[in-house]
Amino acid sequence: MRALRIHSYGGPEVMRLEQAPKPVPGPGQVLVRVRAASVNPIDWKMRRGLMQNVFPIKFPRILGRDCAGEMEGGLVAGVSDPRFDGTHAEYALLPADQAAPVPEGLGAAEAASLCVTGLAAYIALVENAKLVGGQRVLVHAGAGGVGSVAIQMARGLGAEVFATASPANREYCLGLGAAAVVDYNKQDFTTVIPPCDVVLDTLGGEAHRRSMKLLKPGGSIIALAADPIPRHQRRNDVRVTMAQVRPTRERLEQIFHWAVSGVLKPQVTHTFKPEEAAKAYAISESGHARGKMVILF
Repeated sequence: MRALRIHSYGGPEVMRLEQAPKPVPGPGQVLVRVRAASVNPIDWKMRRGLMQNVFPIKFPRILGRDCAGEMEGGLVAGVSDPRFDGTHAEYALLPADQAAPVPEGLGAAEAASLCVTGLAAYIALVENAKLVGGQRVLVHAGAGGVGSVAIQMARGLGAEVFATASPANREYCLGLGAAAVVDYNKQDFTTVIPPCDVVLDTLGGEAHRRSMKLLKPGGSIIALAADPIPRHQRRNDVRVTMAQVRPTRERLEQIFHWAVSGVLKPQVTHTFKPEEAAKAYAISESGHARGKMVILF
């Protein structure tokens, strides 16, 4: 089978589209014929060796974290185990309890795009923040993979949503349901956004520190941070939680249900052939991605 593999840590030059053995499922695993696999930041972070303290790699390694593909009984989508070969290949293994049937009306690329990002938004907003209607939420990097789903999810839960994004992505975020969008490079979001119940922090660093000022007493910052969370004097009247993204079939089923019922619209903004995978990775690695990049097999 064709697979996108690396034989060492490094930049885009270490990625090779090459022949690899077809995987054989073990206990608790399912084999899927991959039709679509999305690109997530964890993919290039693992390639660069930034995750080796958490997920050390035995080379060669197939990259990729989530996918949608065919198995006996129909189309399924889910998330691979990052300790083993991933999903950027013609066949992939998924833990059976981390995959869910794709409902009619949802395509392979759309389903793949909702796995890691959808789970991140769902766990952060629904489970950690316990977001409810009438609350106000700020989504940092609203145009990104997680942000573009989180804006819609928060709106679907009845919250008033604000977002930070570049000027080029302002209309995009408004179209997803944000009430207002702030250019984080030129505006102090703490002075133009009203006090919030929840902040979804996908940035970390200085944005995390400043977000503290924006929270109502009793509010929450849920961090899915790209940069480290700075050490600083935290408020005693707010809660800071690092979201743990743990895939389960039940969570995926809920996300897919929201997609087919119109609560969420999958944000597949770019599709690529396997031969073009380096381009997909480059967009994700740039830090300025809009929506999701998906590789079609």
